[in-house]
Amino acid sequence: MTRVCRGCGNEIPEGQDFCYECGAWADQAIRIDNRGGITYSDMCLNCGKALPNGSEYCPYCGEKVQYTAPSEPAVTRRTLNAMDYLSLALAVIPGFFNIFGLGQIIQRRWSKAFVFISMTIVLYYLAPSFSQNQSTTVVLFFLQIGLFMFSLLDVFRNVGKREQ
Repeated sequence: MTRVCRGCGNEIPEGQDFCYECGAWADQAIRIDNRGGITYSDMCLNCGKALPNGSEYCPYCGEKVQYTAPSEPAVTRRTLNAMDYLSLALAVIPGFFNIFGLGQIIQRRWSKAFVFISMTIVLYYLAPSFSQNQSTTVVLFFLQIGLFMFSLLDVFRNVGKREQ
């Protein structure tokens, strides 16, 4: 049995009380069996309103309560907008020049942006003093590549999850 979060569409692992991505409570998640059918949902798939326990029809819209897979997925991701493309571009292009955190600023994720911008400052101002010998230069290079990849993954992971 799998639980899918109503808020973001991510799978909630068994034994967890809330979704790690958006913070929604797990007891409000849609339960899906191994065949892909919805086995329990306390919300009407037609109108989205709460259903009383054990009801066969929705008291608000009259739709028969389905406990099988609907014709369309219950949770779909939205299309990307201009702010998403801008955050991706500001994560990739300045990242080639070791400037990190601009994509997180566009996504309004201030604490992560602060951490990445702080790491950019550390790389620019402290890196020349550490690059006196060959071994520290190699470590610094891999640190820059790792920061670039981590910043990109962070922006890409959060691009489709913002509110419309």
